[in-house]
Amino acid sequence: MRRLSRLLRRLGGEDFVDLGRLWLNARHLSRYRPNLLRVVAEQEAIMRDALTAVIEDGVRAGDFTTDDALGACAVILVAIDGLGSYANDDTRFTHPALDTLLFTTAERELGLEPGRLRDGG
Repeated sequence: MRRLSRLLRRLGGEDFVDLGRLWLNARHLSRYRPNLLRVVAEQEAIMRDALTAVIEDGVRAGDFTTDDALGACAVILVAIDGLGSYANDDTRFTHPALDTLLFTTAERELGLEPGRLRDGG
């Protein structure tokens, strides 16, 4: 659980705004560049496999409850990408719901009580 909490904290933090910009722009440009499309797909698969493994480990340890680790992973990654879609905004839209979106999404998908991941697991 701590691994997932740390990952979500990093990906939702200010330190990853530049990475979010890079990822957002790479995904956009990959539509026009076959080699970039291949690399983006490879990186997506690596992230999907790694996050799914973290979720499966958590299920085995009794920390998480889900019958579909890959499905939970997909929902969490969509939340990450959704927040990342704001990375190129000069004036960033903020709202308290967005501050905790990654955590509330993961907690819901993994059968955790609200705040559990936010509090570090």
